[in-house]
Amino acid sequence: MHAPSTPTRILHLDDSLRDAMLVADLLDDNGVCCEISHVMSRAPFEQALAQRSHDLILCDFNLPDFDGLTALILARASCPDVPVIIVSGAIEAEEAVKCLKAGATDYLLKQRMERLPSAVQRAMEEYHALKQRKQATEHIRRQARLIDQATDAIFVCDQSMALSFWNPAATKLYGHTQAEISGNSVFRVIFREPEERISAIFQEVLRVGQWHGETRQKNKEGRALLVFCQLTLLTDAQGIPDGILAVNHDLTEAKALEQQLLRSQRQEALGALAGGIAHDLNNALAPIMMGVDLLKAKYPGAPGIVDLFDSSVRRAAAMIRQLLTFAKGSEGERSPIQVNYLLQEMGAIVECTFPKNITITVEREKNLPPVLADATQLHQVLLNLCVNARDAMPSGGRLTLTTRKVVISSVHPGMPPNARVGLFVAIQVNDTGTGISAEIRDRIFDPFFSTKTPDKGTGLGLSTVMGIIKGHDGFLEVSSTPGQGTTFTAFLPADASAAEPEQAPQKKMSFYGQGEIILFVDDETTVREIAREVLQRMNFQVVLARDGLEALVWLTEHPSVHAVITDLHMPNQDGLSFVGMLRKILPEIPIIVSSGRLEDEVQSQFRALGVTSFLDKPCDEHQLAEVLSRIFALPPTNSAQVFRTHPNNGLSESSASLMPLTA
Repeated sequence: MHAPSTPTRILHLDDSLRDAMLVADLLDDNGVCCEISHVMSRAPFEQALAQRSHDLILCDFNLPDFDGLTALILARASCPDVPVIIVSGAIEAEEAVKCLKAGATDYLLKQRMERLPSAVQRAMEEYHALKQRKQATEHIRRQARLIDQATDAIFVCDQSMALSFWNPAATKLYGHTQAEISGNSVFRVIFREPEERISAIFQEVLRVGQWHGETRQKNKEGRALLVFCQLTLLTDAQGIPDGILAVNHDLTEAKALEQQLLRSQRQEALGALAGGIAHDLNNALAPIMMGVDLLKAKYPGAPGIVDLFDSSVRRAAAMIRQLLTFAKGSEGERSPIQVNYLLQEMGAIVECTFPKNITITVEREKNLPPVLADATQLHQVLLNLCVNARDAMPSGGRLTLTTRKVVISSVHPGMPPNARVGLFVAIQVNDTGTGISAEIRDRIFDPFFSTKTPDKGTGLGLSTVMGIIKGHDGFLEVSSTPGQGTTFTAFLPADASAAEPEQAPQKKMSFYGQGEIILFVDDETTVREIAREVLQRMNFQVVLARDGLEALVWLTEHPSVHAVITDLHMPNQDGLSFVGMLRKILPEIPIIVSSGRLEDEVQSQFRALGVTSFLDKPCDEHQLAEVLSRIFALPPTNSAQVFRTHPNNGLSESSASLMPLTA
């Protein structure tokens, strides 16, 4: 029965007001807390049914305008769950059966109305029980829908690990249907963990009632998965274990992204570190590179050892620039690029860094047209392909880098999807390694797909290569034979607007001044010393300063300077700050900024200050001469006959007229 605060709402259909009052008194006398709405005919009865605000219906069987069976049918159609009790002064057994079949909860004779209170109580108990069952059923159905729509894999197994439930997300994650796993130990089908750990996890669930943690699993195809697994022990009404509920969340992609982020952060840190190291290495190489030119001039008949020094220091400088490009990792502007130069640089890098049991061959076709590309990204393409080739040859082999011009006149089935007609430059990376099986060849460009262990790769290398090549309007072709090797060929559209044959290196030129004064600012003593020697040999007067502050102090007293060459990274005052203050003192003086690590943003700031001449560090005498020739607007010359203002080939720094700053 309802508590007094929630009375049972009863709709009473009876054409007799006297009988209705008797019913109300009977229920009240027996402690039935209720509110009765009395109607006497069909129309108000139907109106009351439409409101659906009653918990129970009492219905007289014999009515003037219609019978109780019709009223029952109307009630069942409008309120199918509300109990209906038929009340009649006389009802045949056959009519009573019809009423019960039509959905009546009970029927009473008016001669035995003492049964009414208990009949109402029983009907309400059944009504509330039915309501609770329906609510429970709907709750279960709602949970089932949630489980079916869940993105996590959910399954239930018994204590023998036999599967009893398997949701759609589990099929999506693992590739197995419930029918395929039934009869097998589900944990042994999907886990890649050792048998000892599986048993330990299972025993922990039985002992504690739950377990959670990261586990190594696999799908139907054998692809490795990293899954966060939550296991809960299920028990029956007596508390006896009868199953295990597993909720598994796939972490594979998230972990790969996390590793990618960490790798990116490491690369950023390495980039900053590489920049600092490169600055120091460039300072160490600068005097060697300029000193080689001095040795050649002083000892023109010296043996080839000087040329060896020259080539070695240039190679070291090029490697530092290349490492800085890789460390920076940013996308630059696209410009016409000769692919052969990139291939030559990459060949030099892999020759120095790859195992010695791998033979490196670089084959470059002459007179290739340029391609419009981002050099940094093409370096990344070559590096990724070369590293994959290295990893495919753990016992050594041959790595061949090739370029060639390709004219595609027609596209046919079997060519890569993005292939099209036109003139292309093909870059080919071939190895004699393990090869790629046909089963996984279609998946090698998928992000995060990798046949390597997690500590050796994230599965992003080839997908990055594909993305860069597509981004350059090119296409990629792969051919492989297991056990024999693999060939990747990247086709890049030739830049017709800049299609010119490769130019032979121009002859190095010399330039000599006419006694102009140059202020040279650098924090490295060895760089200052060699710069003085070289500039004096070029017939310039030289003043040296350790940093911007020292140079500014000297310039305020001696403004008669024809040009300034300054380093960028210096203590006390860096090159950018120095140039900004210098422009206030000598706004028109030519300035050359020398650096081995000049970012685009910083270069733009220098240009805003009127600086148009930049010098890579380290540089040789001929590169310095080229920049100085532009500064002083004199054409470079190959002639040894130059104008000299002093017989000693330039004033020394100790000349009193220059008031030296520092050695």
